[in-house]
Amino acid sequence: MPATVVETVRQKTNPQCHSTTCSDSGCSLSLRNMPKPNVLISLEHKAAPVGANQAHCDYLFVGGNDENGGPWVAPVELTTSAARVSKFLPQLRAGAAIAEKLLPQGARVRFRPIAAYGGELRRIERDNFLKSANRVRFRGKPELIRLVRCGSPLTNALKG
Repeated sequence: MPATVVETVRQKTNPQCHSTTCSDSGCSLSLRNMPKPNVLISLEHKAAPVGANQAHCDYLFVGGNDENGGPWVAPVELTTSAARVSKFLPQLRAGAAIAEKLLPQGARVRFRPIAAYGGELRRIERDNFLKSANRVRFRGKPELIRLVRCGSPLTNALKG
């Protein structure tokens, strides 16, 4: 029987970079009621699958079973400051590229780039997040960045 997507990602990553919390410098997301099975990879950890000086987001979440559209794959970037496309976009795109290398080729997944912020969200920035040029491309399909406030449940970001 072939390994599930989550098992494959877990096997391709060093267990030292697996995390039980999703937080960075005062911004965190709740992990209650997360899809199971799952793995949360801290891309900031020295054992993470990130090259030296390679751009990356804070976390990569992979979770859920292989049925019903497949598991979720979510690069996550956290900041306590204001939400800015210019800060989130490069990191989330790099996180998508890292995810692509870890996932089994051709595996069916649901992709959702997530940006959590603690500061303000100005109208012009909210509009910038909606522009097609500011989407995160994954497997050829541009995806809208899901904005959530620090402290929100990660499950809400996946559903929204």
